[in-house]
Amino acid sequence: MTEDEFLKRWAQERPMYEAWGRFVTRRIIEHIRPTVAPLSTDLFIRIPIQPRVKSDGSFVTKAFYRSKPYKNPFEDITDKVGLRVIVLLPSDMPIVCTAIEKCPDWEWSKDRDYEEERDAQPFVFGYQSDHYIVRSKQERDVDGVIVRAGTPCEVQVRTMLQHAHSELTHDTIYKPSVTQTPSMQRAAAKSMALLEATGDYFEKLADEIKKAVGPNKTVAQELEELYRAKVGSPPDATKANGFLIEAYAPILTGSGISALVAFLTEKNFVPEKVKERARSRILFRQPAILLAYMAVSKKPHDASTKWPFTPSEAKPIYTDLGETMPD
Repeated sequence: MTEDEFLKRWAQERPMYEAWGRFVTRRIIEHIRPTVAPLSTDLFIRIPIQPRVKSDGSFVTKAFYRSKPYKNPFEDITDKVGLRVIVLLPSDMPIVCTAIEKCPDWEWSKDRDYEEERDAQPFVFGYQSDHYIVRSKQERDVDGVIVRAGTPCEVQVRTMLQHAHSELTHDTIYKPSVTQTPSMQRAAAKSMALLEATGDYFEKLADEIKKAVGPNKTVAQELEELYRAKVGSPPDATKANGFLIEAYAPILTGSGISALVAFLTEKNFVPEKVKERARSRILFRQPAILLAYMAVSKKPHDASTKWPFTPSEAKPIYTDLGETMPD
């Protein structure tokens, strides 16, 4: 196949690879979502996934002008489309890997496993990433484009630190066009060793943070479930929800969420009031707004003192409960 023939075929098939990259992206996110909930996938995946197809020049160069011999370069090159899933911590990577490996829409192979490479060469600090090739199990229509069975996509799973190191070094020090000097290799190894140590420190810090925020996180999850059950509409938790929990979660001490359930049973008009106000005000789509109602009902003055926003935002709660808001 000549270069011209190669590029003509690539022009014809590029839309198929673009569609397959979009499909793989969507399915990975869908499989990750229930595992990381209530954290959103937008927060878990630290850099939005952007599937990218090879440019004409890059594809031709890899097919015809690399030392690696391809019998059939168009078919043998598996990263015609690729995407990266960037997470925060090394312990987050298995969540992505499991999502890739459990998806029934493709067959997968693992080209690189950074944990295996690290265990095999514990004194070598080098390029790290998990690399998968996923191939469609069957022909499918994706956004109006037919994707053939066996169409490949490369998926790289990295932490933010690994990604930063790769962006700095991989397009230079690991390319055959660059002559590696001993000082360059040593600097790369030192930076990777520092990266791995920093990753370990981040994991320890994350564990400490989880211990500290664990109780409030549990309350947040219980409040989301209660909000759905009582209000009958999905919550839209933002940072405001955290502020409300910080202010009013102590009223649950000793009794847990059951105290709030009892309050909502006694004041059974509250969920409907919340639902009405939630249509136009995001504050009332916070699950912890239910806690605020309970606090206002039990101790109106204390609730006003602890209210984390402007006083005018609390006034509807007092009105709904027939309470006078303290000056």
